[in-house]
Amino acid sequence: MSYRIATAIAVCLGLVVTTGCGLIHTWDRECQSTCYKPISEPTPGLSAMSIEEPCLEEKCLEPWSERFNPMDLSEEQIGEAETFPLSLEQSIQMALSNATVLRDLGATVLRNPDASGTIFDPTLIFTDPRLGQEAALSEFDAQLSVAALFEGRKRGFNNTFVGDQGIFEQDFHSYLWGIGKRSATGAHYNLRGVTDYDNNNQIANRLGPSTFDTFLEAEVRQPLLQGAGTEFNRIAGPNAQVGLINGVLIARVRQDVSLAEFQQNVRDLVADVENAYWDLYFAYRDLEAKIDLRDQALEIAERKQAQADEGPIGGTTGDADQAREQYYRFQAEVVDALSGRPIDGTRVNNGSTGGTFRGVGGLRVAERRLRLMTGLEINDGRLIRPTDHPPTAPVAYDWNESISEALVRREELRRQRWVIKQRELELIGNRNFLMPQADLIGRYRMNGFGDRLI
Repeated sequence: MSYRIATAIAVCLGLVVTTGCGLIHTWDRECQSTCYKPISEPTPGLSAMSIEEPCLEEKCLEPWSERFNPMDLSEEQIGEAETFPLSLEQSIQMALSNATVLRDLGATVLRNPDASGTIFDPTLIFTDPRLGQEAALSEFDAQLSVAALFEGRKRGFNNTFVGDQGIFEQDFHSYLWGIGKRSATGAHYNLRGVTDYDNNNQIANRLGPSTFDTFLEAEVRQPLLQGAGTEFNRIAGPNAQVGLINGVLIARVRQDVSLAEFQQNVRDLVADVENAYWDLYFAYRDLEAKIDLRDQALEIAERKQAQADEGPIGGTTGDADQAREQYYRFQAEVVDALSGRPIDGTRVNNGSTGGTFRGVGGLRVAERRLRLMTGLEINDGRLIRPTDHPPTAPVAYDWNESISEALVRREELRRQRWVIKQRELELIGNRNFLMPQADLIGRYRMNGFGDRLI
């Protein structure tokens, strides 16, 4: 069991790596625009409250027809010619190959679709633009900033020395560029340049109406208390706030949590495939046993009827009627065992973690459950017949070894340990904000005026 689950998890992780980011969906825009129409004319002011439903146009509905009706299922259709063999290993392989959505037998996809796991969940967490690892790492990338500002001014002053006889006119342009980068220690490196262009009518200008004023500046700002250190910056990230931290370590722990949940979903998928497989195996054996009992009851009923026809010496009519009533009772059980009833069968967490055995659903229901888990067509005109048999050899487990292995390998416990680790990192990061802010700043600037540097 553990070998199969480990193999299954490895296969699904490979699917995540190879196809997690390559899924492309196509959408029929024509159908999208024509398949939905309001039931009634919307009330003015209440258009958002109008009820809509899909139309019934043929181009919007996919044709569907089953090979045979489940009500047409008979005992003749469970023979070798009408069934195809399937092993447990093949069932698990089909389920892992076809399971984009990691289904279960509890109808989670219908009851709570958001809670259903998919093979893309770890990739979605990793590539999340807000909380993923790439997003956390991008906070340390160098950032280029460029800006250009333009102003036009015209103003009168009560001073003839300003402008031209108190009328000041100016065209002012400011061009800014800069490169900044945050390091793992919290230091912020900046290289920026500013060029100002000034064209005015000031009479006292020394170099004419147009001048350029430029300066280049290099700056290093290193926090000494709050925001300092590689531990804090890897936990919280450069732009952290109290209660809102998302550094590389936090993002990685979040990724580990999603991987543990993914492995748990794969484990449950494999367990439910095995549950459905052995339920179907039991349904065949149960049906065969009830058919034998029904046939024996029919023989007894016919013998009792023959004895009743011979007269009082052979038997009574009451005995024949009772035997026939027993036959009809067994026939009803055969019908139930063949067609089945849609009740809760064996599945994960239906009374025990791995699934408590409830093989009472019937052959047809059990076969459809296995098709659901393996991703096969729900009805292709044939029935699945299991080829594997349960092992009959006694198995004894070492209790202490089982406990130790469960504590180490159990996905739920591993996920919870990562959650605790995340809370510990968040506590360390938030404690840093209790420190006062004290930064060491180093700056060097070169100024220029006109065509010269000063």
